[in-house]
Amino acid sequence: MRTQFREFKDYYKVLGISEAAVEKDIKKAYRKLALEHHPDHNKNAPDSEEKFKQITEAYGVLIDPLKRSQYDRFRTDYLAGRTDESSQFGYSQQDIFEEMFRNGFGKDIFEELNREFSRSGFRSGNTFFKTTLLGGALGGIVRVLGMIPGPIGRVGQGLRLAHIVGTSLFAMKKMHDAKSTGKTGVGGSNKEPDFIGSVKKIFTGHQTASVTDPLDFTLAMTIPPAEALAGTNKKVSYEVDGNSEQLIIRIPKNFPDGGKLRIKEKGHLKNGKRGDLILQIKVSS
Repeated sequence: MRTQFREFKDYYKVLGISEAAVEKDIKKAYRKLALEHHPDHNKNAPDSEEKFKQITEAYGVLIDPLKRSQYDRFRTDYLAGRTDESSQFGYSQQDIFEEMFRNGFGKDIFEELNREFSRSGFRSGNTFFKTTLLGGALGGIVRVLGMIPGPIGRVGQGLRLAHIVGTSLFAMKKMHDAKSTGKTGVGGSNKEPDFIGSVKKIFTGHQTASVTDPLDFTLAMTIPPAEALAGTNKKVSYEVDGNSEQLIIRIPKNFPDGGKLRIKEKGHLKNGKRGDLILQIKVSS
């Protein structure tokens, strides 16, 4: 997904720095703003998490020499009124965050911020950053409309996919620790469970009490411990208001027993408003 001109963001203004800013200036500005906009520092500000993500997005672009070079060309064209299709910035917010973790551009600054956050009593650590930046509103739901490659595509069916990277903080800690130490199951065997190609049963259940909105639709499903530990994609089929829905849901690793995932605008429809789908997930014993 490319960032079009209508979605232009001035990353220099977001961080409050000049175009001539060097690496230390970028880090200093981001560190200051990250402390100011940490969600735990602004619990009464509903947009604090979004601001935190915006400044992290700006940092992720400007601290990466390649992305910054591409962005500078894109920004120059935009400010000069050259808005043709040939000039675009080819990274979505999710692309930027994922590459920060993958390529290490966020490692040093995140370690520094973790110390600052901990001293302030704020959430910190990799779990906080990955949950805030790659889960929740950011992960949200990504709909892929149209033809899907493979058998489904060949028979001409369009499948709508919902991809969510949910939040899991401290639950399943024992499972996580077991994986980290190489001990999985009785006897301390370090052999990873072979769940590739296994058949996963989905319990679609009945509608239950809504979580926040009467238009929400709740389904229950059960997954084995290996999938809760490693994360998995699940196919969910259900009917709501007489319409069939089919989604592919991403369950993040270390998912807690009894945890819930929210898929936006997949619930009941009434008076033009669509509720959410709430997945209640049980980890089998």
